[in-house]
Amino acid sequence: MELSLFDLHCDTAYEIYRRGAHLDENDTCHISLSHAGAYHRYAQFYAIWSDKRLDDEACWRAFLRISDHWAAEVARSSFPAVCVDSSETLDAAISHGQHAAILAVEDARLLNGRLERLDELQARGVCYLTLAWGGDSCIGGAHDTSHGLTPFGKDVVRGCLERGILPDISHASLQSTEDILTIASDYRRPVIASHSNAFGVWEHSRNLRDHHFHAIQALEGVVGVSLCPSHLCDQSRSQATAETVFAHFEHYLALGGENMVGFGADWDGTVLPSSFSHIGHLTAVAEVMAAHNYSDELIHKLFWRNIHSFAMKNI
Repeated sequence: MELSLFDLHCDTAYEIYRRGAHLDENDTCHISLSHAGAYHRYAQFYAIWSDKRLDDEACWRAFLRISDHWAAEVARSSFPAVCVDSSETLDAAISHGQHAAILAVEDARLLNGRLERLDELQARGVCYLTLAWGGDSCIGGAHDTSHGLTPFGKDVVRGCLERGILPDISHASLQSTEDILTIASDYRRPVIASHSNAFGVWEHSRNLRDHHFHAIQALEGVVGVSLCPSHLCDQSRSQATAETVFAHFEHYLALGGENMVGFGADWDGTVLPSSFSHIGHLTAVAEVMAAHNYSDELIHKLFWRNIHSFAMKNI
């Protein structure tokens, strides 16, 4: 079958900046547009990470530099590519056969107590904001804590929803997730889990509980399945494979997620299973899906249509 891919999460903008690599042609990152030929169409959310080694203010300055570099790399690409920040620009990019590159931020602590920075994120085309990453911050607690959002963190969620920036619960603690979902419910606006696997398959603190999946579903949000090995299975017992990735899709589909699940592979954000050294290798998951009697239509939904439909409504 002819595959297209719309992926919710990668760290490639950060990595091409750090390594001095090019987005279109490189042999050091999971994402090089030279490998996008595996897909009829390819769209990608690029999340700029707030580096854990930097303080909050330094993360803000780094974001400004990295987002400028990322935009320049998209513009200079030898493959047709364009930065996208709205449903109109997304539709135009796809219509013209261009790679749609969409900006996001991972770990909102770079706001450093300054809510007005959301306006700069919006001006730069940031479409989603992952609230936490690890530990405690000015935003609140991450998955490795028991803490919820701070008062400032709650204001950030409200500020995102008022500006049309999607709050992302990936990496958030259970209490922070509850806080985000409660605020989003008040606004009747969606949230996403950009790269969160199923806790019902593997009980990792980063993984998504079933009741939170259903809460995202009720808000008409989406969930991305990650390739991060430690979030896929018990690495001390077995290695992650395309079959392991498939198991998380199976679980989410059993919860009724046929129209809301896709990929948030975490390209260039972690050491992936050896069989997934670049974006073109994700086709192996489609082969497993087909072997398990998933229809071409369902595979197309999981690889492309679900995230595309959501993005067209919400960015």
